[in-house]
Amino acid sequence: MSRKRNTSFYKDKRWVSRRLKMLKHDSYECQNCKRYYKTREAKVVHHIYFFEDYPMLGLLKWNLVSLCDGCHNKMHDRINDKATKLGIEWQAKRSKEFELYFKNK
Repeated sequence: MSRKRNTSFYKDKRWVSRRLKMLKHDSYECQNCKRYYKTREAKVVHHIYFFEDYPMLGLLKWNLVSLCDGCHNKMHDRINDKATKLGIEWQAKRSKEFELYFKNK
């Protein structure tokens, strides 16, 4: 069964502002494609640790990455709502920040 997406969060002015700042910060370039020396326009800001699982991380810069639509779809297994191998790779890249956040709580 799919998790329900929190649409109110994605309409909140804090998210709208953070999303725009992230896209600008990344020059509207997909950060995953950039790893492979490709240039694609980023239109999505992805929660590395999924918002539905960790809403408290929803606005934290270290938990966000600008992606093109294709790469964003590669982060999620849309059938079981779990991170794919690529999504888990990005989580591993940010595991120190994740651990520090919860250690300090």
